[in-house]
Amino acid sequence: MKKRLIYVAALLIAAAPALADEPTAPQEVTGADELVKKKSSQWAEVWVHPDADIARFDKLHFWQAVFQFRDVSDAEVNRTTTAMLRGDQGPFTISEESRTRFQEIVHDVMVKELGRSKQFEVVDQVGPGTLLVRAMVLDIVSNVPPDVGRQGNVHFSAVGEATMVFELIDAETGVIQARAGDRRLIQPPVRMNQVSSVPTTSATVWNDVELWANDQALTLRQALDKAAKKSRK
Repeated sequence: MKKRLIYVAALLIAAAPALADEPTAPQEVTGADELVKKKSSQWAEVWVHPDADIARFDKLHFWQAVFQFRDVSDAEVNRTTTAMLRGDQGPFTISEESRTRFQEIVHDVMVKELGRSKQFEVVDQVGPGTLLVRAMVLDIVSNVPPDVGRQGNVHFSAVGEATMVFELIDAETGVIQARAGDRRLIQPPVRMNQVSSVPTTSATVWNDVELWANDQALTLRQALDKAAKKSRK
């Protein structure tokens, strides 16, 4: 049975250490057990606090992103040469260097896209009227073998898969206002599960990751702007 996103997110958040360079952020995040499930056309699951009022916020701060990569070491040990030759697409272990780059891309894309908001100001310091935006990228897997650039004419529809969960938190009280997320393939939105016509290289992989992250950030930013505009009428 598939675990609910809100449950998985709660486990990952509990294990995530607080960031020492954000002393003005809440010491404790609460309210998860009070969230109520809502229908959504953007995400598989959306949970909202009964007292949430987005009109109280005019600033956004991208805060304490969480990244969790699936351990696939056992799967790689058991993968046979035959499976590799017939095009087994993973999952493959993601190197520490690639993990760092993945996190940097997601962070930079999120901050840049949120900065395009018409209803909120993205700020570096946390204060009154600030809504913390926390992204949790969970169970990240890669379909791309480490030596993809040397394998010749290899094409992918998706370079991987991940569960993306967004959490919105009142910076002053630490109360969760909403959670939303679902599991998606890591691919550009224009591809729509179609195999890429361009051979996969390291450059195309990172381009796909950036386009995927931008699509996730765009969906969030548009939803926030729409909700804020409606609440302020």
